[in-house]
Amino acid sequence: MINLALDSSVLVKWFKAGEEFEREALRLREGILSSAVEVQTCELVLLEVCRGLVKAGYPVHKIDEAYLALKEMSEFGFLTLVPVSALKDKAKELLVKLNLYVADAMSLAVAVTGHLNLLTEDKHLFKQEVKDLFHEEGLKIIRLKDISSVL
Repeated sequence: MINLALDSSVLVKWFKAGEEFEREALRLREGILSSAVEVQTCELVLLEVCRGLVKAGYPVHKIDEAYLALKEMSEFGFLTLVPVSALKDKAKELLVKLNLYVADAMSLAVAVTGHLNLLTEDKHLFKQEVKDLFHEEGLKIIRLKDISSVL
């Protein structure tokens, strides 16, 4: 069983056609739905995916479908949503230390507190300071292009 933390930059690729590494993202989704991969993410990720689709100009009904799909995946146990209340102290520490946005700090907090490698395409999380922190924690930040080495 493979266990990963992931963020909205990966999940949005499940719904937004034509994205770079879309094929790899969809392969990951298949792994999750077949229970070969377990993933954790911050509970706010559903809203982050919706925001990404809004910014991309997606129609409301498509955004609603994406939200419902992710919500159902969590309800059926395919996607573990970690409550903000369990992450806020670590996220605050990370956003101050690494000068991150709240959503990015939450994604890192899921990985660090769960001792999970993080799968992301978010450029803010490829800063050297973030990589150094993960190295210190014995964790890796993985890109979708490298997912085949993990799956």
